[in-house]
Amino acid sequence: MAASTILQPFRGRLAAFGVNSFTIGLVEATFLVVITRSILSVADSDTSLDLPFLGDATMSKAAVVAAVLIAARLVLGLVSVRLQTGLTYEINSSLRQELARDYLAAEWSAQMRQQRGILHHVAVQLPAQTTSLVFQLSSAIGGLLSLVSLLIIAFVVDSLASLIVLLALVVLGSVLFPLRRAVRVRTRRALEHQTAYTTSIAEVADLGLEINALGVSNETAAHLDRLVENEMQAHRRVGLVSYAIPTVYTTLAYGAIVIAVLALDAWSSDDMGSLGAIMLIMLRSLTYGQQIQQGGTALSQLGPVAAKIEQYRSEFREAHRAPGREQIDRVDVLSFDAVTFSYDDATPVIADASFTIHHGDVIGVIGPSGAGKTTLVQLLLGLYQPTGGLITADGTPIVNLSPASWHRLVTFVPQETRLLDGTIADNVRFMRSNITDDDVHHALRLANLTLDGDRFADGIHTDLGAAGRQFSGGQRQRLAIARALATDPSILVLDEPTSSLDAESEEVIVDTLTRLKGQVTVVVVSHRDSTLATCDRVLRVENGRVSVETR
Repeated sequence: MAASTILQPFRGRLAAFGVNSFTIGLVEATFLVVITRSILSVADSDTSLDLPFLGDATMSKAAVVAAVLIAARLVLGLVSVRLQTGLTYEINSSLRQELARDYLAAEWSAQMRQQRGILHHVAVQLPAQTTSLVFQLSSAIGGLLSLVSLLIIAFVVDSLASLIVLLALVVLGSVLFPLRRAVRVRTRRALEHQTAYTTSIAEVADLGLEINALGVSNETAAHLDRLVENEMQAHRRVGLVSYAIPTVYTTLAYGAIVIAVLALDAWSSDDMGSLGAIMLIMLRSLTYGQQIQQGGTALSQLGPVAAKIEQYRSEFREAHRAPGREQIDRVDVLSFDAVTFSYDDATPVIADASFTIHHGDVIGVIGPSGAGKTTLVQLLLGLYQPTGGLITADGTPIVNLSPASWHRLVTFVPQETRLLDGTIADNVRFMRSNITDDDVHHALRLANLTLDGDRFADGIHTDLGAAGRQFSGGQRQRLAIARALATDPSILVLDEPTSSLDAESEEVIVDTLTRLKGQVTVVVVSHRDSTLATCDRVLRVENGRVSVETR
């Protein structure tokens, strides 16, 4: 079962929590027997009483024993809290880390097949749900073991009463089984609605400009309202059953106590101290029984959630590609040799493409929308692998190269620049800790991005929280170019770098590309003549065919 797969790495902590819970039950049951017999002794004006495991004792000795048991219960309870919270937070952290790593290690093609917002759903929402359910489940495990220890003490005191309590618990569990099965089914449906809402939220975040420009904010809000309503109704149906289970259990348990009292009365025991202790133990068992029932409900919900996690984990891990091992320091010649690529064995998007790019060349990529330009660029970046033919760097197939060295030497500037929270230096580094401040300054100079001392008083350490909003489109694009140049690459790939810029900003970008000519191989996707004027050759992509044109 998928739930056991999630819990398996933490079996040691679970075992410690279980032992602690069992001990709590023993201490608590012993205390209930001691306090019940003490009360009845006071009522009967007896000066001594029979303590479990200790025999005859005075009232003062009984008080000391009770105080010790209370202190032990407090310490064990605090230990239980520490173990339980540690367990749940470790599971949450572990799932988030593993799922995020599995997703990021999957091939780009596998990531592209996923719905929008899937990373947030998989690495945030599902682990959070799992943590909540594991907390309830661990409480149930603790309740079960505490209940077992209660029954052991009860059996020592009165075996008949213990059998009656045990029989009642078995009957109650069987009566509530259909309700837990209903919870499991409804949880699976609720997860589907949750995924749909997460996907739509991610779409709205990406399409904010279009939504406002087209004036469909109200329609978008109504669409999200419907999805929220659907998800709410699905979770409500889960809640109606899962939250009803404790109420049903309590009602049935009270009925079982009445039956137990009648049975004990028929047994007509003369040991009122034992009978009183057994009744207290039975009443205390109600709480642990509720924990067990809630844990059963949590387990019914955890099953579908864990199965969903395992499904995503398997998908991501199956999409891992064994990385190449060969290291390279630079790329002088990049060659496409009869390269073909298609999605899902469909008509090739790129068909039989052959060309060579030499160090220092500036190569343009042109073609109508949907012709395959983006696919060609992603093949060049190593994000997709050809379904036919071969891409080589200085004669070595790029599939054999270490991803770390390849992505250091072949870098990318997207059409739309996205900034990270943090400083200018953080944005240039882009989570690559080996890039020094000197590298950042050098990359900014190459990208022709000058930091005005009045606006950026802290230089590269200026926080972009506010400054980022002051950046013009051209400055953002130059920051993206600096980000790509920070690793001293051999090949720089740019996707429509000037398409959304004004004439002045475009001129600065074109000047940057001109100055890079001969130092770095540049491949630029563009439809603007001013940008293409800097190119030595142009790759025309049309209907999946790639032809080479000399400028």
